Amino acid sequence: MIDFKPPDTDVMEAVRLVRFARNALHAATLKLDDAGYTCAALDDLYCDCAGLVADWAGRRPQPVPEHIVRAAVEYRHRHGRSY
Repeated sequence: MIDFKPPDTDVMEAVRLVRFARNALHAATLKLDDAGYTCAALDDLYCDCAGLVADWAGRRPQPVPEHIVRAAVEYRHRHGRSY
């Protein structure tokens, strides 16, 4: 984990750029999904960036409740999408 120091602008700039990358990767993933495509490598990159941002913010991932997973799978099946 990075020790944040407010005067260290290089570290803050790095955090800003990783957040920007996370948002760009998420937007690309959604656009591909809307077009009916999936890319496991892109998903992995997004997860890694999101994990870095969460870790640097001191958050730990929480497990996704089973009812949300089932709802997401059902939504994708109804709309003709697969994993």
